[in-house]
Order: sequence, then C-alpha cells, then structure tokens
Amino acid sequence: MEIHIELLLGTKVCDVDGEDVGRIEEFHVQRDESSCRVDAYLIGASAVIERLSAWTLVRPVKKLLHSRNLLTVYEVPWQDMDLSDPQHPRLRIAKRDLRHIK
Repeated sequence: MEIHIELLLGTKVCDVDGEDVGRIEEFHVQRDESSCRVDAYLIGASAVIERLSAWTLVRPVKKLLHSRNLLTVYEVPWQDMDLSDPQHPRLRIAKRDLRHIK
C-alpha cells in the first residue's frame, strides 16, 4: 500500500476498542536506494515535543516534562496500525498494550 505520509501527520488514532490514543506526530522510517518504509509511528500529545527536541530551546522543556512524568509518547510498530482508511487510522491492539517512549 502506498500512502502520502504527510497527510497522516496530526491525524487522530483510536485503538481496537475505539479508545482515543492521540495524534500521529512523527514517523520512524527505513530508507534504501529505491524506497522509504515506515517502521513505527509516534503517537500522543507529547510526540510533537519529541520531534522538536532537536531544537536547543525545546530540550529543557522536554527534560522538565520527563522529570515530572508528563511526557506521553507511544511508539506503534507499523504492523499494529490499520491504514485501510487513512483518514481514520486505527490500532490493531489496545492502548494498554502500547509501548511508552522514555
């Protein structure tokens, strides 16, 4: 399946039970000579901070949120995401089974 990945940014994601998980904020990808494949999706209100943490000004905010356990980012492997309807992505697993990024 081929999808314009930029159209998924900011899209709300629900889990298999219909519970809101968050929005797609970033992707982990593998590139080779002829293609680019998604390995994982970063989802959650704080994933945007994870994406912006390369900026020097955002790093202290990220550290503060981590220290207070306020940074919630889920890493979802590509095989756990159902994109059969790209405008309404759904997880194939429950939110409780997702892995937090520290």
